[in-house]
Amino acid sequence: MRILSFDISASPGVALLEIKGGAPKLLAVDHLETSADLTDAQRFDLIQAFVTDFIYRHGYDNIDAIVREKFIKGGSKRGTQLVFGAWASVDRALATYGYKVDEANEIVASRVKKYIGGKGGAKKDEVAAGVIRILGETSKQCFYTDKGRLLDDRSDATAIGLAYAIQHGLIKPEGSDQ
Repeated sequence: MRILSFDISASPGVALLEIKGGAPKLLAVDHLETSADLTDAQRFDLIQAFVTDFIYRHGYDNIDAIVREKFIKGGSKRGTQLVFGAWASVDRALATYGYKVDEANEIVASRVKKYIGGKGGAKKDEVAAGVIRILGETSKQCFYTDKGRLLDDRSDATAIGLAYAIQHGLIKPEGSDQ
């Protein structure tokens, strides 16, 4: 099973995971940092192009589930506008290939944090550490720069896909004997 997962914001992350025999494998991960100096329209166009290209390069005809974090509203009106604009951009890119995100494939942030970071209030670095524990130490290079800066859009997108896989019984939660 292939899972395409998104951490959607004005600087989104995207991950493509494959689950075989209960073992997750990260096939691809990336993020796009947009500049606040751009207009919203420019940022949203960049996001759409980024996602369209990512899907094209990584197997647009072989995706079984598309997942994103459930979002209702941000901490400010401006933050909410940016996220919903980015969502629309991702939705347009998905539509290019005949895909859409089903509401059933949205997962709340606290569940992602609990499944991957160990607690509902896990911090970004704790979530990243959980992603690396699940995928293996060799995946660490995908989530940190050479200078050690966490690329949290990447780790968050991956965590969303992994949490979806745990929630649907495709992989076992850490510490589970089931």
